[in-house]
Amino acid sequence: MGGSSHSADAGGLMHGAAREWRQPTWAASAWAVFRKDVRSELRSRVALSAMGVFCLSALFLIALATAPLQSVYLSSADGSAARSAWSPESRFGLMWVLLCFAAFVGLGHSFVSEEDAGTATPLRMACTAEAVYAGKLAVNAAIMAGAALLVIPSYCLVCGLGVGDPIRFTLAAGTGCAGLAASATIVGALAARARGATGLFSALGLPLAVVFLMLLQNCAAAIYADLPLIQAVRAIGGLVSYVVLLVAVSALVFRYVWEDAL
Repeated sequence: MGGSSHSADAGGLMHGAAREWRQPTWAASAWAVFRKDVRSELRSRVALSAMGVFCLSALFLIALATAPLQSVYLSSADGSAARSAWSPESRFGLMWVLLCFAAFVGLGHSFVSEEDAGTATPLRMACTAEAVYAGKLAVNAAIMAGAALLVIPSYCLVCGLGVGDPIRFTLAAGTGCAGLAASATIVGALAARARGATGLFSALGLPLAVVFLMLLQNCAAAIYADLPLIQAVRAIGGLVSYVVLLVAVSALVFRYVWEDAL
């Protein structure tokens, strides 16, 4: 009786220990990576400082360079109407060029810092590749959203850009921020394999940035040119589809990039 009771108690302890030390879920691991990177960024402020300095200086230069264009108007062939020499579509495109450069200046370096600090190996052992990707992507998306909330209103005020159709503008802005965060995340992971080589980071980011800016420029016509609904859905839907495809492909290949990193 005593032996069976002792065995039952030992089995209960082992079962309790197994439950205590069970593998954390994917969501818990991703949340842990997110919190770790947020605390690290709040201490170092590397991305925030880089993006802040770049955006402030770029906004100042854009305001000086484009001030004459805001007072220039072009007449139509018959002279019946006049339009601004600097169209809203052009202003919208320049805004996203600014945000695109800001994203690649401030984001994507967390993987390099993991390698430099020697924390990449413990992170690989503690979390799955999918959780690491989700956590890093969430951090970059949060930083990009915060930067956009400051940059877009400031740019609209400096350059006199209206929002056009508010719903279309919001959809394009939100999808644009998500796409820039996803691009910077996977490019940063690839660049970490070359120990943060700046040339590789730029070479990998350029094709993604070009396609991304072209799709955003298509959305500009849907926002400001009062296109029919079907054409607007096609333009904004193309941007959304590209971002979804980018995130899906990045999530699939990230395991091979992360686990084989130098």
